Amino acid sequence: MLGADGVLIGTRFIATAESGAPHGFREAVVAADGDRTIKTTTVDIARNYHWPTGEFVARVLNNRFVAAWHGREDQLAEEPTLTAQGRLYWEAFHAGDAENTGVLMGEAAGVIQSVESAARVIEDMVGQAERLLADGPRRIVD
Repeated sequence: MLGADGVLIGTRFIATAESGAPHGFREAVVAADGDRTIKTTTVDIARNYHWPTGEFVARVLNNRFVAAWHGREDQLAEEPTLTAQGRLYWEAFHAGDAENTGVLMGEAAGVIQSVESAARVIEDMVGQAERLLADGPRRIVD
């Protein structure tokens, strides 16, 4: 209604019953608010993902892993730290340990209150859009 050409709804779909994300990630999204997220490169360093410098920075849950390494990215990237931390990162990821791995999520986590089916999420979005469009444009007053 405000002229958006699209939306990013990955965080919402992490917290769906059908999500391929580890179960601990779903609960982490529901429990988080937008203030629990942070932009950092720590997650990509631990995953050994290389992006063009300054081009991409992930927004993630500000958890134990991120708190330990954010601001110390150079140390994390050094061997043998990277190998050891990378192994711990992936172990925690596969275990669904949302405190000791990277959980990509946006600030929208603050409005996600439950794990729903993907179908329900889409039905709700379509229903909200239909109601807003039926109401027609509104004048915004300061």
